[in-house]
Amino acid sequence: MSEHAWWWFFGGSLLDALIGPNLVVPGEPFLLAAGYLLASGALYGVIAVFIGGFIGDQLSFFIGSKYGADGCRKLRKRFSKTRRPMAKTRLLFRQKGPWFIAFARLLGPVAWIMPFLAGSYAIPWYKFTFYSLIGLIVGIGQFVAAGYLLGMGIEFLPSWDSISLFLIEHSILFSAIFVASLVCVVLYRIYGWKKWLTMSMCWFATLGGANYYHFFHSDAYSIEWISSANAESTAQTQPVSLEQLDYKVYPGLAPVYKPQPINVVVIGENPSVLMKEQGWVENKTFSNDRLDLSQYLDLMSEALPPISDLYWAQQPQLLAYQHKGDIVNRRHIRWWYAGKEETSQKEIWVGSVSYDNDLKIAHYKGMITILHAIDPDIDEERDRLAEPLNHEKWSVSYQRLGEPKAYSKSNHYFSDGRVLILEKQT
Repeated sequence: MSEHAWWWFFGGSLLDALIGPNLVVPGEPFLLAAGYLLASGALYGVIAVFIGGFIGDQLSFFIGSKYGADGCRKLRKRFSKTRRPMAKTRLLFRQKGPWFIAFARLLGPVAWIMPFLAGSYAIPWYKFTFYSLIGLIVGIGQFVAAGYLLGMGIEFLPSWDSISLFLIEHSILFSAIFVASLVCVVLYRIYGWKKWLTMSMCWFATLGGANYYHFFHSDAYSIEWISSANAESTAQTQPVSLEQLDYKVYPGLAPVYKPQPINVVVIGENPSVLMKEQGWVENKTFSNDRLDLSQYLDLMSEALPPISDLYWAQQPQLLAYQHKGDIVNRRHIRWWYAGKEETSQKEIWVGSVSYDNDLKIAHYKGMITILHAIDPDIDEERDRLAEPLNHEKWSVSYQRLGEPKAYSKSNHYFSDGRVLILEKQT
């Protein structure tokens, strides 16, 4: 593109927003092209289409405020296809007011004449400008985003395999929501002042039943064939290096969950040796142990509740341990086998250690359920694990293999990105 190519984006967006030319000039190609250009790192196309759209809306507004009703009559007479949009726009102005201005760009032909009619109806300029800016961000942004995705390539979009996995993993939750919604419609029609209480109880009962079925009777964990396939094809056969490993784990298989960090690595030893030496107690997990409700309640009474599954490279943890605490507070760690180190051929195990100190409503493995909440300072548990090993037969070091980041916007637990490396000394 030439150095003046920004005029192409600006002019196309301006004509798309300006009353009259916008009846024959489609703006979508310019907006999509700006997004496509953004994928290559160039921002000027996006800036140009937003400025062009803003100026076009302003000019259309002032033309409408000056010519008003006469302009509407001329438009209807000259362009017959504006009659229906004008009638619809007039009705929406009366019904929805300023928010119609904000979202008119999502309503097809109505967007052509909205700024002009806003001016002819004497909408205050400051109110029009505020809400039309919202409309610019929403209306232009959708096409820029689509162009950006095209520029990044189709692999940037979720694959059908990912979508299918999401639907399978959330099938029980979706079924529960569907059933609860149908029942609530019936309850709403039958009951009077008690309907809201009855409907709330219906939702609690349905979601509670879905949780019970998910954990104790469903095939929710039969999806683990994906994990075993990955273990066979990657972790157990291909040599790996610490720098190549992924240092994030997820509370489900579909690509929609917030991650937690891998913050411990053991080289050359099965971590069960370390766990026994340090007095950790092995936990049951739902992926490795088929539990019924009575077994679950027995474990709860012993303050050893099952540890929920996390997934590294779509594999559930092979081992899980905790330091015995109470029902809410406990130290725990999960372990995954990552393969053999490419130079030394020593086994590599990766782990995620943290501290539970509360309960929360969480999105876990396709369900909305109650789980333990993690203490914000997850690095403290990593360092606490290392403290006694400095005086024993273990080599202790740190490497910055992850990224310093906040792993959850809602619960605010953080990591400095360093990973504890443990290797048994001979």
